[in-house]
Amino acid sequence: MQLLKSYPQFLVISIEVIKLRYFLYLLFFILGACIISFLKVIAYDYPQISLTRRSHCDYCGRILRWFEIIPIIGYFIVHGRCSTCKNQLSFLYPFWEFIGGTFLVTLLYWQDLNYLPFFMMLIILSFSDYYYGYIYPIFYLIALPTIFLNHSSLHLLVGISIYLLLRLLNYFYLLGLGDIEVLAIIGFLLGLSIFLKVLLLACLFCIGIFLINKKRSFRFIPYITIATGIIYLISHFIV
Repeated sequence: MQLLKSYPQFLVISIEVIKLRYFLYLLFFILGACIISFLKVIAYDYPQISLTRRSHCDYCGRILRWFEIIPIIGYFIVHGRCSTCKNQLSFLYPFWEFIGGTFLVTLLYWQDLNYLPFFMMLIILSFSDYYYGYIYPIFYLIALPTIFLNHSSLHLLVGISIYLLLRLLNYFYLLGLGDIEVLAIIGFLLGLSIFLKVLLLACLFCIGIFLINKKRSFRFIPYITIATGIIYLISHFIV
């Protein structure tokens, strides 16, 4: 009888816990979208970063209003166009913010936030490579927390071997030094098997883009980042 009386209270507590969990997921989704937006700005402005910088239109330079800089939602509020110059804004902005939010929620669901700094490093390097075609090695330091948190499962020999092999290939085929270093870091953190899958998928992305646009892309790190995220999620899901 006492058990029956306590059951409704237990049910209420369970519902409240579920509500709190989904509220936490929502907060992490918003945080992930904001992180993507922030890293994009850092990559675009570096090394001339100003703490007083205001977000502005890429075309006319107009300072954006508060609701226009809300991740994802702001893009649809203005219907994807600057309200002053009427230029079409890239749909990639809300798309990558959505991907960032979803990815962070997934890591939280799996209780695996150790690799978040590593992926933040890849994201900011991708934006830098996409905008300018080169990267700043100082951003490698972002991955240090991941290295410290996973010090017992690092693949030092794999990372060194990948770096030396790709540097050797660089004498015969033109490879970017940044691409080589990023691939070596991936092998160092994730191991040879995942590295090979990432490299294969990234190359397939490049081939696909070439077949569509008939134009060779020399900016490889964005493809590496996308491939790493996909392979990491698939590997984690299988395990």
